[in-house]
Amino acid sequence: MSQLIGPADLIAVSWKNFRKNFRAYAEMVVWIVVLSVLQWTLLVLLQSVVQNKVEQLMMFVMLSIPASLAFLAVTAAMIDITAKGLANTKIIDVRDSLHHGFHRLLPLLWVSILTSLAIFFGFFLLVIPALIFFIWFKFSAYHTVLDNIGGTSALAASRNLVTGRWWEVFLRVLIPLLFFSVAASLADSLIYLLLGGVLGDIRMFFGQLPDASQLSRTHTLITAIVPQTTKGFAMALVLGADIALWLDLKRKG
Repeated sequence: MSQLIGPADLIAVSWKNFRKNFRAYAEMVVWIVVLSVLQWTLLVLLQSVVQNKVEQLMMFVMLSIPASLAFLAVTAAMIDITAKGLANTKIIDVRDSLHHGFHRLLPLLWVSILTSLAIFFGFFLLVIPALIFFIWFKFSAYHTVLDNIGGTSALAASRNLVTGRWWEVFLRVLIPLLFFSVAASLADSLIYLLLGGVLGDIRMFFGQLPDASQLSRTHTLITAIVPQTTKGFAMALVLGADIALWLDLKRKG
């Protein structure tokens, strides 16, 4: 078997693609933030109208289903944008990618459920099988969104790519994921420090809010927007590394 692209190269390729297509990713992140604000608004309204905490939670979960599906469609659109960027497509039409994302929503939802069930079943066996299943089926979503392969066929296609290369794939998934996750966490902390300074107390987003009753709405709104923004950009970078690895696996068999 040919040597796969290295973790450092995956990070570099992903960063290059991210910079080249930043505007397209920024538009996707705007959609993520809008959906997050809608969910925050829904939570605030429920807290004002429904007193029972259990009923609040149940209603929030039920009413959040459309937003959750929209999040999944945006994820599919980002997968499409990333694949086009890595293929050096000169002009990426965000609306076309969004249309593709919503078109592949139900197949992606089904594959996501199957993948989650497989990993969840692995936890019953022990943690190690769950980790094995996670890597086996890591690329099933990409097969579904980009190759129009659905259901168990997508899981089988993903497993076939990983077979014989599990440790290589594991390291190439883990290292970029940790790298970009740490970068996103640092970005969160920096933004919270800056916003805390503007609002008069740099500690307010680090568990030491001096007057929670007065600033709770502002606090919860900011903590709804900031992590989703940084996670949205981090997701674009993780997708860049994952899809670059997926394409390399397909090329090298």
